[in-house]
Amino acid sequence: MAPAYILAADIGGTKTATAVISSSGEILQMSKAPTDRGGPPALIEQIIAMLQEDLTRAEGDLADVLGLGVGVPAVIDAEHRVVVWAPNLPGWENVPLHDELVARLNLPVCMEYDGHAAVLGEWWLGAGRGYRNVVFVIVGTGIGGGMILDGRLYRGASRLAGAAGWLVLDTQRVSDKVARQLGHWESLAAGPGIARLAAEKLQQSGEPSILCQQISDSYEKLTAQMVFDAARQGDALACEVIRHIGEVLGVGIANIVSLTNPEVVIVGGGVGTQADLLIEPIREVVLHNAQPVSAKAVQIVPSQLGENAGLLGAAKAVLLHGGCCDDQ
Repeated sequence: MAPAYILAADIGGTKTATAVISSSGEILQMSKAPTDRGGPPALIEQIIAMLQEDLTRAEGDLADVLGLGVGVPAVIDAEHRVVVWAPNLPGWENVPLHDELVARLNLPVCMEYDGHAAVLGEWWLGAGRGYRNVVFVIVGTGIGGGMILDGRLYRGASRLAGAAGWLVLDTQRVSDKVARQLGHWESLAAGPGIARLAAEKLQQSGEPSILCQQISDSYEKLTAQMVFDAARQGDALACEVIRHIGEVLGVGIANIVSLTNPEVVIVGGGVGTQADLLIEPIREVVLHNAQPVSAKAVQIVPSQLGENAGLLGAAKAVLLHGGCCDDQ
């Protein structure tokens, strides 16, 4: 009997998701839980337990599983299939994740940088379907992503292509501590950067704002979601912040468009889900600043798969390798 299922895991710094997925991309069973941050053994145990529970609920059998695809927010040593460094996962340095999962599940395992898994998902079943040149920009707590170029996933020499948060947009920020720790574009336009900018403007402005009522005694309580919510209520300061963030995102995307000449740029992630407020300023900046032919040709669209892009892309990685993931 031909394998009927693919197992998938999308590991995040705060949340981990697992699923049983059909070869056509239907999510048959899915689980989500806070990521166990007690070190590699604990998280590996959590992933295996979640996958086994998913398979049980899907009434599946390991004998019918083609393989396991895993998206990891980490530097991966492809030759040795080791997680070299995962900055958002405490203790994850030189962890033989591939071999541990193979030994425990007796299945082929494909590991991908999480941005690469996500763009595979959108290319397979989301906003990138039918295109040969796709860029996925994922804006959340940080900024990452992945690229499909000429119909193939582009990984880069160290399997880190798509780490767009490190784009340097302003040389005056080169010595900025936050920019050096987080990545330059990321420090300006990801969730914490949005909250930081709103706090700065609130401190400088004497104008009334919905945000003042929400945070009462501490600017540190501000979140990007609060800023988006206030903008939807017409708060002038919040609208100004969001417009600025759209322009900053547009500058980074304009650079990507000029460099890669994609057919479509997909915007996703937690911040990207606010696309109705961001897409138009992004498009305006790209149209006026990117290489003119590329700027006119590219489509800039929101993600269709949302937070499931990484899971579906991890499953697609298994399908692309036919279950034989040792040659990845």
